[in-house]
Amino acid sequence: MDNRHKIKIAGILNLTPDSFYEESRVMGHDHILEATARLCSEGADMIDIGACSTRPGGVQATSEQEMKRLETGMPAVLEACPALPLSIDTFRPEIASTCVDRWGVDIINDISGGSEEMFNTVAATGAGYILTFNREVYGDILPAMLEFFETKLEQLFRAGAGKVILDPGFGFAKTLEQNYRILANLDCLKQFKLPVMAALSRKSMAYRLLDITPAQALEATVVLDTVALMKGAEWLRVHDVKEAVQTVRLIEELNINKN
Repeated sequence: MDNRHKIKIAGILNLTPDSFYEESRVMGHDHILEATARLCSEGADMIDIGACSTRPGGVQATSEQEMKRLETGMPAVLEACPALPLSIDTFRPEIASTCVDRWGVDIINDISGGSEEMFNTVAATGAGYILTFNREVYGDILPAMLEFFETKLEQLFRAGAGKVILDPGFGFAKTLEQNYRILANLDCLKQFKLPVMAALSRKSMAYRLLDITPAQALEATVVLDTVALMKGAEWLRVHDVKEAVQTVRLIEELNINKN
C-alpha cells in the first residue's frame, strides 16, 4: 500500500526569548516572517507556534506576556504562509480560544496533560487537540501512560472533542530511562487508533545521554525520529524541517517497498 504523505511534520516556531534551544527563538515581525517562510519552504505540513516557554527550570511567561507575543507574531506567520495549518502550543484555555477565533489556528497543542476547562474549550472551538502525557510516574511508565490516555480520551470525547493526536511527552516529567522505554515501545499506542506525534527534537534525552548541547543534537534527533517513525509515529514536531523531510522520505520509501 502506498503510504506517501501520510507522515506529517510540524515545524517549531518559538516566539520566546528563553526556549531551551537558542536558535529556535524568534522575536519581532521581520524575524518571525523570515523563520516562518523558511519552515514552509523546507516542507513543513504545519507550524507549531509557542509564546510561553515550558522548558524545565524556566520561568513561565504570564498570560499577558504570552498574548502580547502572539499579537506580534501571528500576523507575521499568516503573512509568510497563509495557507498552512497552524497549531498553538499553550496550556491556557483562554489563549487557545483566542488563537482559534482570531487567527484561525487549527490545533491546540497542550503540554499540560489537559483539564476540564481545556477540553471544553477544544470542543467549543472545534479545533484539533494534541493530548500530551505529562505525569510523574514511579515504577513502570508504560501502563501508567496507557491508563492516562484511556482516561483522558474518555473525558475529551465526552466533552465533544473531535480530532485528537497523542503525544507521549518526551522530556516532560520523565527520567532518561523512562523516555527511552516509551520510545522503544511507542507502538503500544496503536491500540488507541489515533495519530501519534513524536516531539523529540534536540531534547535532553539525546543531548544529556551523549554529553553534548542542544545545538549539537541534530544527528541524534534524526536517529530518534527514525526510531519513532518505525514504531508508528505519524507526526514529527521538529526544529529542523529539512532534515525531518529527508528522514520521512526515506522511511516512506522503506514502508512502500517492505513487502
